[in-house]
Amino acid sequence: MGYYVLEELTERVTETKKDLPLQMVNGDHLKVFYFDRDVDWHIEDRDEFFVCLWGTVKFSVEGKDYGLKNGDLLVIEAGKRHRASSSGSVLLSLEPHE
Repeated sequence: MGYYVLEELTERVTETKKDLPLQMVNGDHLKVFYFDRDVDWHIEDRDEFFVCLWGTVKFSVEGKDYGLKNGDLLVIEAGKRHRASSSGSVLLSLEPHE
């Protein structure tokens, strides 16, 4: 079990402390991280979800764009081609274990 206060987690992640692993959930990584780059198009074989805790981030999924801001959530289904871009944001994510 994990109990987390999102505001406190957001404050702990900065440009210099980029990654805060929280726990494994059904074999996937639950983490909070500072995101400030462009990620190339890719496909995962498992679902992913992202919550924007601070800042803004742009996701493109199968040709449709989604602009996330504080409190917005995006679920990307397995097999969907996607990419992401941000100049500085903090995200909560559940991503496949690699």
